[in-house]
Amino acid sequence: MKTALASLAVLACLAGGGASAQSLAYGVTLGNVQTVRDAQNGSTITGSLANQSARPINSVMLTFVLYDEQNREIGRVQDGVTGPLAPGQIRLVRAVTPLPAARVTALDVQAW
Repeated sequence: MKTALASLAVLACLAGGGASAQSLAYGVTLGNVQTVRDAQNGSTITGSLANQSARPINSVMLTFVLYDEQNREIGRVQDGVTGPLAPGQIRLVRAVTPLPAARVTALDVQAW
């Protein structure tokens, strides 16, 4: 069952747009995902992570996929959020990469 939910979450994330909310496994929703290039031509990825489950989450590991202007994958970056993240709580996420991403999507989430 967890594998099926994770697969559906991955498909939903790949199909989702940059600023829309993406419901991931473990009762976690990731919204307002954006990437901004910095002065050194790297990228900063930001978003809002919400615990929509009925239980606290101790830690979350997110994997983002980065794309260039031609929609080609140029890399992946992970961001960890340490908790506890209480039910209903929202936490801002921020990941920095030296890659010049034009677009980003969430690929995977692991929560415990």
